[in-house]
Amino acid sequence: MNVSPLEPINAAKHVPALDGVRGVAILMVLFFHSGLIIVSGTGRLWEFYEMVSRSCWCGVDLFFVLSGFLITGILLDTRASPHYFRNFYLRRILRIFPLYYGVILWLFLQNPEFPDQMWYWLYLQNWVPVFGGSTPPMVVQPFWSLAVEEQFYLLWPFAVWLLGRRPLGVFCGSLFLLSLLSRCVARYHGVDAMTVYTVTLFRLDTLSAGALIAIWLRNPVWESYLNRRALTGLILTGIALLAVIVAEKGFYIDGRASQTVGYSLFAVMSALLIALVVLNSSKLKFLNRVLEGRVLRYFGNRSYAIYIFQMMVFIPVKKINMMYGADADTGSMQSIFAFCASVLIILLLSEVSWHCYEKQFLKLKRFFPRQQPQAAAIVES
Repeated sequence: MNVSPLEPINAAKHVPALDGVRGVAILMVLFFHSGLIIVSGTGRLWEFYEMVSRSCWCGVDLFFVLSGFLITGILLDTRASPHYFRNFYLRRILRIFPLYYGVILWLFLQNPEFPDQMWYWLYLQNWVPVFGGSTPPMVVQPFWSLAVEEQFYLLWPFAVWLLGRRPLGVFCGSLFLLSLLSRCVARYHGVDAMTVYTVTLFRLDTLSAGALIAIWLRNPVWESYLNRRALTGLILTGIALLAVIVAEKGFYIDGRASQTVGYSLFAVMSALLIALVVLNSSKLKFLNRVLEGRVLRYFGNRSYAIYIFQMMVFIPVKKINMMYGADADTGSMQSIFAFCASVLIILLLSEVSWHCYEKQFLKLKRFFPRQQPQAAAIVES
């Protein structure tokens, strides 16, 4: 069967639909945390809401898979370029550090007794449970995922540079299996569910699944195969994940089946979805149109600040909501309005942060351009 040649994938090509994927991920995270404010009523509709909202934690995993894909693509496409390490690290620093360190500095100044501060300065807060640290305050609980990503950003450029494309694919597959098997062993031996959820070793399958798609899309044979088979793989993986959901009556952070095979199945689904989006598959044209919509892309483009600010808004709004006596009988609609108001405040903060703060640092990226070598150099290894 003859397959028409596909357009080469490279990091310089912006795919608008991926902004939409990021938007879906942050909306899932917000919906997951809606339970902090929304007071559930009685009835099947509320039961359905609770099941869906509690399952939306996996928006974080979608972020991980997308990061694995994008960062690996950038590194592969610039691997042979001058200043490979310098430009990558400084561009990441300019994007991530100003807002993150600005916020934790403000939080620590507000509360000098803030526990385990040094772990946050070093982006190691997700390892605190392993070494017997205290439970983090709610305002910074989501920051564990930022630590996982930063550890990935720190080490992955060396893996790409040292291994090259083909060995890197084998390495990614090995990391995927290592992560899956480690979680199975951890759950069998009774390791705390939140430790399994947050420690980097147990989350490598998401990052490596995204990285593997980035590698395959730079190989014409595998790219063609993905174009033909990714949708079938997505459906089959979705059916397997549905079996996990039915068995546990939801897709929960701490479910035994979810934390073992469920996490990995979702990682594979997300990776295949990203592949279909990037390939702009004729079988899922409608999906790309939805993901390229303004609302999803807006949320995607502001997702980092939204993620940082969410708890700083949700927690005080929750306190105010409880102060005015919201309960299951009278407060359900009130709490829904409170949640919607919270999201609007978060968006306002994110917009101010972007225009008045983050964007000023990003202007410095022009001094560290993402240089790609000639096409012939990219094809090697």
